[in-house]
Amino acid sequence: MWNNRLVQRLPGIKYPGNLMVVGLLLLTILVSACAGLTRSDKPAARTWWLKPYTGMSYQVSANRVLVVAIEVTVSLGLDTNQILTLSDDGQINHYAAARWSDNLPELISSLSARSLQTSGHFDTISERIGNGHEDCDLRLELQEFFANTDSSGSTSGINITIDGQYQCESGVSMPVQLSATAPVHEDNMNAIVTAFQHGMDSVMEKLLRQLLLYAVAPAPAS
Repeated sequence: MWNNRLVQRLPGIKYPGNLMVVGLLLLTILVSACAGLTRSDKPAARTWWLKPYTGMSYQVSANRVLVVAIEVTVSLGLDTNQILTLSDDGQINHYAAARWSDNLPELISSLSARSLQTSGHFDTISERIGNGHEDCDLRLELQEFFANTDSSGSTSGINITIDGQYQCESGVSMPVQLSATAPVHEDNMNAIVTAFQHGMDSVMEKLLRQLLLYAVAPAPAS
């Protein structure tokens, strides 16, 4: 309740008008408080994607196109769409306002499939729907897919490591070992994603060359 004696001591102020001013002030405070609950101080997350490797696209294949079933798994901690960082002391973190267009298993599977298809030497299907229609099985494990950060938090480069096995109708399982590094020239997301793109281009080129080498290599004698 208002203290009428206090109001009476303020010359020139009418009691009803003073209540209206106080009421408007309280209403303004309440509206501002409610707006603060719904306003996010974090920037909106940006989604980034990577393109397939096309450096060996549509080369004429001397042999028939091989149908390859692809399966991609990831090491612990990599089943995410966050763009991960790895510090000098081994701590894994991520960029707060950035993410990949899909989780890493699906992203790497898609990039591998599209890179093989655009080469003109391979067609691809998912391992889950192969059902014996494939000529070869390609099983990849993503072991590293990090942006490297130093003690100050600055990004210096990226690191990608993929191991796996490639097996065709001959029954011989061939090792697949892929890795790439790329420097980050500016500490911003455009430069970081560009470095990942360079790294994946290098990895996919190595993958294609290994699979093409296995396709023409004679099977070991049993």
